[in-house]
Amino acid sequence: MGFLGLPQLRYHSPWVQNVISGLCVGASAGIYVALNLLGAGGGRPDSAQVVQVVNATLCSVWFFSSSFGGSILNKLGPGLTMCIGVQTYAVYVGSLWYYDETGKRDYPYASGPIIGIGAGMVFITAGYISTAYPEENEKGSYATMLMNLQALGSVVSGIIPVIINRDTDTATGVPRAVYISFIVIMVLGGLLGLLLLSPHKLTRDDGSVVAVNPPRGAWEEFKSNLLIFTDPILLVMVPAFFPAECFLVYSGSVNAYLNNLRARSLLSFIAVCLQIPAGWGLQWILDRPYWGRRKRGLIGLTVVAGPMLAAWVWEMIRVRNYNRNVLVTDPTDWDEPRFGWIFVLFMMTWVFCQLWHNIVYYWIGAITNSPQKLTHYVGVFRGVLGAGEAVCFGLDSIKIPYLGEAGGVLLFYTIGVASFYYLGIYHIKDTNYAKREEGVVVPNHILEGTGLTEGQNLEEITRAASVTRGGSVTGEKAPNEKVTANGDGV
Repeated sequence: MGFLGLPQLRYHSPWVQNVISGLCVGASAGIYVALNLLGAGGGRPDSAQVVQVVNATLCSVWFFSSSFGGSILNKLGPGLTMCIGVQTYAVYVGSLWYYDETGKRDYPYASGPIIGIGAGMVFITAGYISTAYPEENEKGSYATMLMNLQALGSVVSGIIPVIINRDTDTATGVPRAVYISFIVIMVLGGLLGLLLLSPHKLTRDDGSVVAVNPPRGAWEEFKSNLLIFTDPILLVMVPAFFPAECFLVYSGSVNAYLNNLRARSLLSFIAVCLQIPAGWGLQWILDRPYWGRRKRGLIGLTVVAGPMLAAWVWEMIRVRNYNRNVLVTDPTDWDEPRFGWIFVLFMMTWVFCQLWHNIVYYWIGAITNSPQKLTHYVGVFRGVLGAGEAVCFGLDSIKIPYLGEAGGVLLFYTIGVASFYYLGIYHIKDTNYAKREEGVVVPNHILEGTGLTEGQNLEEITRAASVTRGGSVTGEKAPNEKVTANGDGV
């Protein structure tokens, strides 16, 4: 371990790779979140419907790119997959800038499918790294690091419009400088993604290799991707996946309907700031060493689900009389008394719905350690999440009453919470290392303290060492060195 018990700061360590991955997500999805929280994609109030259609298209494509994106990751490797994915977000931001400047819809409509493909590439890579790279006692901290670095991207991109619009109390569009800043950050973030390495090139602090994956041909990989949809445990989790980002659509829409630009900017900025310490608080529960993994998971689920469901009930009560067909002529400003309750509810909804992502990643990582299965689990999670977001964008674009929209989100969250309680009670075990799952390399210090044999590590790494090229999750030439029984290269 490094200074103050932190992981060693080595480029080839899984912890550093997770940080790089999180920075890439912050530079792409983090900015996307901040931009949409400004309402109307950051544009003029009358552009809301166009942007909702673009985002509905984005999320529809995202469903397919994520659900079958494990095969892309297996062929291209994490570095190239992340780099390409992040750059598509710059295309999206450029399209919104173009629309604000010209009012023409062709470029925004074309950007929807492009970023839909890219978003799948970004989140499959990031989700795979945060679930397959950590040891079992680090799953919560890796998920927290990913989500908090995404939030950091939203903080950085959120403070820009707050500063620029601090003296603007009218419902105006986003200045050109904001779009330019976002595009520059995204391009640099994409280049940073090229630093991501394959798992067989990484070593834990105890010297063991992180993971290996046997090579698969394209057809075999595609069949594996299809078969994951028959996994009963995955199917039980699907209702929990579906509403995971519907709150972004809903919150952005209500925010634009009710508040002026500087109030919207402040809400989005404070929300992502609060998300970061809240994430670390949840991580303290999920990785607490004195509790078993089932206990940690169930307590963390309860801490998140209770306030989250309460917030959506409150939201339904608040918007029950809102009429979306009547334009608000006096949008709320941040210096008005009524802004106080709007602020509290927005913070509750945002923070606990974001923590729901941490819970999902933790549950996925607790079910299996298999790198192959995790690529597909994470892909389906992001795909179903995108489908839910697409449905929400579509319904919001036709101005469904806010009461119905909030009620639908609450229903799916409730079903998802129930499904996770079921899995937590009956399917989560304190360790999966004894399962001898394909591609899993057990940490050396775990082997030394258990009755597990070193043969599993030797078997998995020897298989990887015999590969010259192929469709492993690395997308690169596999290592070709001798190994000892504990998995160390010599």
